[in-house]
Amino acid sequence: MDPMTSHLDEIFGSFPEAVLLLDNGQVIYTNEPGQALLQEDACPQDLLAALAEHPGGAMEIALGQAFYRVTVSPFELGMLLVLRPVPQGEERRHPFSNAVHRMRECLSNFTAVQFRMKRDLQQRRLLEEFTQDLAHQNRLIFQMLRLTRQAELTQELNDKVFPREEGFDLAMVCQGMADEAAWLADLAGVRFSYSSNTDHLPFQGSKSLLTQMLLALVSNGIRAAGKEGEVEMKFHAENGRCVISVRDSGVGIPEDRMAHLFSGEAPEELPRPGEGAGLGLYNAQRIAALHGGVLVAQSGQDGGACLVVSLPIVVPTSVPARNNPGYDNLGGYSPVLIELSDVLPWQAFVPKEAEES
Repeated sequence: MDPMTSHLDEIFGSFPEAVLLLDNGQVIYTNEPGQALLQEDACPQDLLAALAEHPGGAMEIALGQAFYRVTVSPFELGMLLVLRPVPQGEERRHPFSNAVHRMRECLSNFTAVQFRMKRDLQQRRLLEEFTQDLAHQNRLIFQMLRLTRQAELTQELNDKVFPREEGFDLAMVCQGMADEAAWLADLAGVRFSYSSNTDHLPFQGSKSLLTQMLLALVSNGIRAAGKEGEVEMKFHAENGRCVISVRDSGVGIPEDRMAHLFSGEAPEELPRPGEGAGLGLYNAQRIAALHGGVLVAQSGQDGGACLVVSLPIVVPTSVPARNNPGYDNLGGYSPVLIELSDVLPWQAFVPKEAEES
């Protein structure tokens, strides 16, 4: 055994999780669980190399019939990947369950293929000519992730599989989402504004579910506003309640649609760009109810609509000093970018490496 392997074994040899060290896309070390994983046909080398391009994040991938939470961090000899098995609960009976599993596996493989193609184009000095094609591919990945996540969230709410509650700063979560939504909305030609009567609001609840609720409100407003439209988001905490509103300057909500806005009924046809899949507001209302709140919609006589959620403020016993990003099952990508993937132009999805070249 060479000195490098011996040194790494002293550090990672006792890890029960698979540990892999990559240098320039090549695996140069694995512990025993990692070696066993590499011997499976479901673990392509190109996928590992693609994962190594996203240090500092945590993502979930599917390999065969198993799910893994992957963390990527720089190490003295390359990029260190740790794959922790994600425990699976009891068998889900939701009709989307098999489709969601296959979609996640296909996305993992698609990412690996895209990484390999990008590397070949760089070597042939052709990457610049194909940047737009790569952006369109990325956009397609984000759209599939969005639909997959919506199906998963619906399944979790139906099965009453809820993430644990925690103490976090709800005002900071709203501010962060508004900041990212503002520049993405600008790419879509929509003016987005945000105001709040407080900078901080300690809150006890499911951060991941409330984030999904906020995503649904913001994305609905941007879709409804359309190009050259306006969206105004407000956060107001007073008298033991928190009120979040998102108002758009679109055409408003027709009376026939208002009755089914929160029904969760799938559209008769597949959703087209700029249209939702019928699940976002349905799930948002259910999430608000889980936290003891309500979500209502208002349509103006002269056009425009406003979605308002009111939540009782439950003060936590403690709030982490740092804003915990929570469990990421979207591969390290921005949830706001994914949620708006069907209304943003292709320029929003240009690979960072292509932008810098």
